[in-house]
Amino acid sequence: MKSRWLRDIFIVLIVLCFAGVGIYYGVPALQPCARLAQILPLGLLPPNPNVADLTFEPLPNARAITGEYACAGYRIEVPDSWNGDLVVYAHGFRAGAVTDLFVTDLPVRDEAIHQGFAWAASTYRANGYNPLDGIEDTRLMIEQFKQRVGVPKRIFIYGSSMGGHAVVGSLEKYPDLYAGGVAECGAVGGAGQFDDLIAANTLADYFAGTDLFAPENKGLQAQLALVKTKLYPALGAPPDFHFDENAIFGNNDPAPQVTLTPKGKAFRNALIYVGGGHRPFAEEGFGGAYALTVLAPRAIYGLLPGLLAVGTTTDMQYQIDAGFGVDATALNAGVPRIPADPVMRAKYAFTGHIKVPLLTIHDTGDLFVPISNERVLRRLMNAAGNGNHLVQRAVRRFLHCDFSIQERNRAFNDLIAWVNTGIKPEGEDLLGPLDDVGKKWTEPLRPDDPGHP
Repeated sequence: MKSRWLRDIFIVLIVLCFAGVGIYYGVPALQPCARLAQILPLGLLPPNPNVADLTFEPLPNARAITGEYACAGYRIEVPDSWNGDLVVYAHGFRAGAVTDLFVTDLPVRDEAIHQGFAWAASTYRANGYNPLDGIEDTRLMIEQFKQRVGVPKRIFIYGSSMGGHAVVGSLEKYPDLYAGGVAECGAVGGAGQFDDLIAANTLADYFAGTDLFAPENKGLQAQLALVKTKLYPALGAPPDFHFDENAIFGNNDPAPQVTLTPKGKAFRNALIYVGGGHRPFAEEGFGGAYALTVLAPRAIYGLLPGLLAVGTTTDMQYQIDAGFGVDATALNAGVPRIPADPVMRAKYAFTGHIKVPLLTIHDTGDLFVPISNERVLRRLMNAAGNGNHLVQRAVRRFLHCDFSIQERNRAFNDLIAWVNTGIKPEGEDLLGPLDDVGKKWTEPLRPDDPGHP
């Protein structure tokens, strides 16, 4: 009897083992390796089935290295005349529904290799809004670099969008690891980025007569239906417009046109104030970011409602210009106030304790990760007594993460010079009015820029 019982247990274990393997390799949407990483030691993790092809062609006089560790794939490129320094890249948000984990190359790759810098970039262990994974997976990748190439003399970190959160978070969490950082179009406000997204959507709900947080709107499908059947008809449909934030380098295409209802125009005006107030290309930026700004937070709430609890609008002061049928007093009284979960907020909040040079660039018209993030970071670092370690610059364009290679190279080279010489480069004050910022740092100005002489 006992032997039959042991045999049955053994059969069940075998079946469970095969079932587990089948799920692991057959259902990549579950991002199984990232889930295993929560319970298993990193050295025991199996290869991640979500990691896409990592191979790439190295630049002339450089060599390519690829690999995987702790569920994340990575690329490394080392010039033959390596100067001993390493630049690591933290990529931006990728929708959790996308199963492939792929590497985005360093935006200043050519410039870095030309100057003798090695670079490395990670896929992270999973897709989604996961800057905390970005911080840790980038650090683990550095350890792999040390084993496969050598110990760098200095390490710099460069990040885009969500990767900007990873930059600031890395400099705060590992102050002795990095010599400096660059963040472009970054969520450098940390938890403040969630505040802006919630503010944008509660404003949309206010004007449309909808409610993101109503019990009947729980779940992704309910949120998508709410947007399609109620919110868009009330405010105006977004343009059929798509862009890849990793593939724009000084875009001069016309801004997408959007036809708004009177309520939609009021929403746009109030949203521009949430993002930092009137500034070059803010209205054009609305067309480019409208759908993303509305859909991304609602998708997060539909799939991972706890993550949206990072943000709060409790202290948000809304503004709106005259002529839209509502004033600021009515707006502040009528828009719902959403509290944050203190535990969740603490995970994504910054302290301002950064002791090495940090240079940021931000598109003026970006309404998805608005320039108000820069104000949050500036106030935090000033309050912590570290304002002298921060240089901020605006770039006059309307798309999220739209920078020319000249602008990117200039930011990178100015950071390196700052670290090498100790001489702080020039920036600009982004706490004051933003009506005419960014002329000095935009290379070139768009043909339709109102700042042309």
